[in-house]
Amino acid sequence: MLSIESQITELKELTKKLKLEAPEFLTESRSAKYPGRPVFNEMMKMVYAGQVKGIICWKLDRLARNPLDGSALVWALDQGKIAEIITPSGTFQNNSNDKFLMQLEFGMAKKYVDDLSDNVKRGNRTKLEKGWLPGLPPLGYLNEPKERTIVKDPDRFVLVRKMWDLLLQGVRPSKILKIANDEWGLRTRVFNKMGGNPLYASGLYKIYGDPFYYGLIDRKEGIFKGNHEPMITEEEYWQAQEMLGRRGKPRPKRHGFAFTGLMRCGECNCMITAEERYNRYGYHYVYYHCTKKKRDKICHQRHINLKDLEEQILQYLWKIYVPESFLRIALDHLGQEAKHEKVDALQVRNSLEKALRECQKRLENLNQMRLKDLLDDTEYLQEKRRLLEEKMRVEEKVQHQDDHEERGLELTQRIFIFANRARDRFQNGPLDEKRTILEALGSNLLLKDKKLIIHAEKPFLILENGIGRLDDEIERLEPPKDGIDKKELDALPSPSLLMCAQREDVRTSRKHPSKALLQIVNKVWGFFKESEEYHHIPSFKDIE
Repeated sequence: MLSIESQITELKELTKKLKLEAPEFLTESRSAKYPGRPVFNEMMKMVYAGQVKGIICWKLDRLARNPLDGSALVWALDQGKIAEIITPSGTFQNNSNDKFLMQLEFGMAKKYVDDLSDNVKRGNRTKLEKGWLPGLPPLGYLNEPKERTIVKDPDRFVLVRKMWDLLLQGVRPSKILKIANDEWGLRTRVFNKMGGNPLYASGLYKIYGDPFYYGLIDRKEGIFKGNHEPMITEEEYWQAQEMLGRRGKPRPKRHGFAFTGLMRCGECNCMITAEERYNRYGYHYVYYHCTKKKRDKICHQRHINLKDLEEQILQYLWKIYVPESFLRIALDHLGQEAKHEKVDALQVRNSLEKALRECQKRLENLNQMRLKDLLDDTEYLQEKRRLLEEKMRVEEKVQHQDDHEERGLELTQRIFIFANRARDRFQNGPLDEKRTILEALGSNLLLKDKKLIIHAEKPFLILENGIGRLDDEIERLEPPKDGIDKKELDALPSPSLLMCAQREDVRTSRKHPSKALLQIVNKVWGFFKESEEYHHIPSFKDIE
């Protein structure tokens, strides 16, 4: 999009070419995404006061990209308050076809804004899950543009750390502020049009209340563990909150029970809760049971012991378990296929960009033909609508192609690594790891008759079915029984026992099961390439 100065220059030339007078140029740097722009509102007051005959603008989306302002312009044209709206690509007058095209272009501008917002939110969510704060980090840290990470500010990190030390030593914040500004010469970061100023009291208290400094990213999307280097410990942070009188500020929740809030009762559909009990000998037990909060329905479900529940989860993790040798084959195959996909994707992108340029050129030619009266209104409107719809489809394909391909590859790699690691991590990890693993399997978890019913996500179902058939194929490749019974096996010397123990690794290296494995990999990858939904599959950083 041209700058405001360039747009004014182009419009002045257009007014001269059309032999029109433009007594006033109105400019506004605020986004047209939201209503309530002061300059636009003043212009509309002039329109309804009869002071404006017409409007010249660079594009219609410069006037409005929200339904309220767009409708106000169409209504003003419909009521005869203005005679026409002129752009370099065409003129819109008070007739049904022009008003329809205006509404269409305003709708396309609104869709572009909405798509851009969705893409930004998705990008922010991905960055947060990787442990990085979108946007500017707080004072003491800097964005690293090459790796797109967050690093320590060499000029301010140490000074901000000293400010925390002074607070923890009992120094008043007002005195800390004076020391930092006057004695240390602390100044805010310098940007193009702002920064380089002393720190204010509000900024100081904002620093002391930001959990980012001990490694947490607290955003409206949720709380995430950051990958940046913490400046303080969590204990120091909460000690500072106590000293500042913020005792009531809630800390991030730490679940005493790993699976509460994840499961529902299979009989009454109430949530499953947990409680702990101690018997008279001091032994500790944890039970999960239905809350039974529906008064109009009697639930007959009994509780289940935590040990039995975890055993059922482990049994499912065994069903999707991918051995290390299979994992290496899968990741190597994905790496090779990704190289071919990039070549194909580049060709597709070039083709789409070429189609987009051609579509834009046809639109420009169409407008020129309209100005020269080479087309009547019906032909012009039909062709322009077709070209606008085609352009919108091609732009959407160009916009989503790269992100979708990379996201599909990453999720496929994640799910195979998850299937390889989740079983051991669930057995040996803390509560939050166990919760993360169960959350990843599926959102619709039911507990009925002491049995956990896991309606797993489709990628896990592909693994479950594929690994099961793979085991059957491996069994068919096993050598026949040699007649050695358990007593004879126990009598074998230790080297023979070692060879028997290694039998699993030997048989998984056969070529035939590898081909079947590649089919599973391709199915999972194909699912993610076609799916538009967001799938949360933990990476190592999520569950470490």
